[in-house]
Amino acid sequence: MADTSVSNALLIGAVGGAITAAIQYAFRRYGETQQERREIVETHLLQLQNSAESLYYRARNLLEKSGKSVMDDDYYLKTSSFALGRLLAHEQQLMMKGVYAKLSRSTRIKREIKARLHVINLAMDDSRFLHYHRVRLAEMLLDHDRLISFGEFLQRWNDPAFKGPVSSVSEFVRTLRADLPSVLPATSQAKGSADRLGRIRDAAGELVRLLERETRVPSAMTLNVHLAK
Repeated sequence: MADTSVSNALLIGAVGGAITAAIQYAFRRYGETQQERREIVETHLLQLQNSAESLYYRARNLLEKSGKSVMDDDYYLKTSSFALGRLLAHEQQLMMKGVYAKLSRSTRIKREIKARLHVINLAMDDSRFLHYHRVRLAEMLLDHDRLISFGEFLQRWNDPAFKGPVSSVSEFVRTLRADLPSVLPATSQAKGSADRLGRIRDAAGELVRLLERETRVPSAMTLNVHLAK
C-alpha cells in the first residue's frame, strides 16, 4: 500500500512537472514568436509600407496633380527610378531573408502582399523593362543586407558599374512621362502609360493600407496628408 502511494505520488509529480515544463515552453515560444514578429514589422514591413507610399504618391502626382510641370527632367528621372527601385529592393529582401517563411502563420498577409507586388511588377513590364531588368535595379539599391540611401543611389547612378540598370529604368521612366495624355494627345500609347501608372498607383495604395493594419502605423494616405513627391 505504501509502495503504491509512493508510486502514485511520483507519477503525479512527474506529470505535474511535465505540464509545467510544457507551459513554460509554450510561453517561451510565444514570446519568441512575438519578438520575431516585432522584428519583421520593424525591419521589413514598415520600410515596405514607406516605399509603397512613396511610389503611390509619385504615380498619383503624375496622373492627378501638377507633378509633371514642377519637376525638371533630371529630378523626375532619378527620383522616380529610386521610388521604383526601392520597392523592388524591398520585395527582393522579403525573399532573400526568408521573411515570407517567418510569416508562416499569416497566410493571408503573405498572399496579399505578394499579390499587390505582382500587380506592380506586371504594370512595369512594358515588354522592354523586363523581369531581370527590374532584378538588376533592385540589386542596385542593395548593399549586402541593407537598402542604400538616396544619396548613395545618386552616387551609383553615375557609376559605370550600374550602367545597365540605370539605362533600363531610365528608358522606362522617360517613356512613362512622355506618354502621359496631358503631355501628348490621347493616343493609344498615351492611354497605355496612364493605365500603367494607374495600376501602379492603385496596387501601391492597396499595399499601404494592407501594411498599415499589420504595422499599426498610419500613413499620410490615412491621415489625409497630401504629399508632393
